[in-house]
Amino acid sequence: MERKCFRCGENMILDCDLKIYEGSGSLFTHKQDYYVYKNGVTNWGDELLVRIAVCPKCGYLEPYIKNPNHLLK
Repeated sequence: MERKCFRCGENMILDCDLKIYEGSGSLFTHKQDYYVYKNGVTNWGDELLVRIAVCPKCGYLEPYIKNPNHLLK
């Protein structure tokens, strides 16, 4: 699968993670995984992991899910 950047047209780097650190000083909370659910939070395995595409030219970030067709089930 190939993705083009909406801003500059460059091929994007796929399957990146997004890490958000919250806190101050040396005490940080690490939150890494984000998921999409069809009907709210369900059983383990029903979620779709959010991935990040990054443009190496302009730095644009784009979230996506790999298999959106699983939401149709």
